[in-house]
Amino acid sequence: FITDLLFGSTHLQFSEAQKKAVLSWAHEMGAQNVPTLYALRKAQDHICSCIGNPTCKVTASSGNIFYINSISSAIAKDYSNPLTCFCMHDYPEDGRGNMSQMHHGLKMLHELPKELLVPSIRVNNNIYFRNELLQLTTGFFIPTHFFQGKISSRNAEQPSLQVLALGHPVVWTEAGFAVDPECIILEVSLFQQTYIDLQTDVHLCGFTCE
Repeated sequence: FITDLLFGSTHLQFSEAQKKAVLSWAHEMGAQNVPTLYALRKAQDHICSCIGNPTCKVTASSGNIFYINSISSAIAKDYSNPLTCFCMHDYPEDGRGNMSQMHHGLKMLHELPKELLVPSIRVNNNIYFRNELLQLTTGFFIPTHFFQGKISSRNAEQPSLQVLALGHPVVWTEAGFAVDPECIILEVSLFQQTYIDLQTDVHLCGFTCE
């Protein structure tokens, strides 16, 4: 498995001669269970038959050959892999002008089409959706955008990365819910009740219980 990872690295790009040299060197150094190049290829074929080959070979009308990877398939496999799923970033991050990863970019934070925004977030085993009314510990709120940002805390020396929500504060009145057109940013830890939970509260104006 480790040998396959080494030879499959897109940054190193080992030639066939280099692969043979590495395996021969490992064998001469007394390493145990060094595979042959033939055995390694058989293992690669077996892996591809089990999980599929993400690379598709395409030949253009001009005769040029391209290799296309399925991005959606690669992301799905990363999420299903217990070694990589915890390293995945679900939300864009406010880097405050600094950028070292793709999810730090301003386009990911401000310019994504609405249909590409993360639709929901899970807080304390409850799922909250964008553009749905929810109850906070102190009032109501309609989130429109979820993202990550570093928040300073009195108990921590360094700011910690937290998931935040951009949205509209909502005030409940006897006439109904009044939505503030101005947006504010809140920590999602303040979320208390989902829209489904609010629908069961017959005391709230605007909801009926069948």
